[in-house]
Amino acid sequence: MEIQQAIEIRRSIRAYGDRPVEREKLEAVLRAGNQAPIFGRLHMSVFAGPEQLQAVDAAAVAGMARSGVPFLENLAAQEGYHPLYGAAALVVLSAPGGLDEKGFNMANVSCAAENMLLAAAGLGLGSCFLMGPMAAFSDPALRARLELPGGLRAPGRGGLWATPLRSAPRRPGADGCRYHLVQISKAEAALSDMYPEFWTHKKLN
Repeated sequence: MEIQQAIEIRRSIRAYGDRPVEREKLEAVLRAGNQAPIFGRLHMSVFAGPEQLQAVDAAAVAGMARSGVPFLENLAAQEGYHPLYGAAALVVLSAPGGLDEKGFNMANVSCAAENMLLAAAGLGLGSCFLMGPMAAFSDPALRARLELPGGLRAPGRGGLWATPLRSAPRRPGADGCRYHLVQISKAEAALSDMYPEFWTHKKLN
């Protein structure tokens, strides 16, 4: 698929099917992020185990509810609201120190996210660029449980990659980037070999 076509068909998807993302497609999306025009360090944490995704989803609702931002608080108050929308994979982009004074980290993660969103569109994956649900990672206990790298903070960007449940309407007219897949439990690994444990802390060249 040509890049212009991917740009035109990309949509923010907020309803997903229950099929997992193929490993080859997920790796292709991560490689696209790795090729972004970034300067400085960037880390991609990939969550694809149901247990981890449920933990992030619940923590995101709690974080949004106490965020002090009326829009996020209203979303969190909705019955049955799930900020991850049932997606099969979550990628959190982070950088040393999180938000910096000059905005370099935000620029880096945004450039990487754009590459990844367009790559996902070209591969037939639904995706959504997120901010509010990143409130989940303000919880130190959750960060430790999910094995997020020390010293890295999410400047406020995350993305969902999964098979879209339905189509969205058509709209009118660097340095050491790494990723790791959070280790899933043996029980989950037994159910599917799509995300083997040896993926944890895999490094992109």
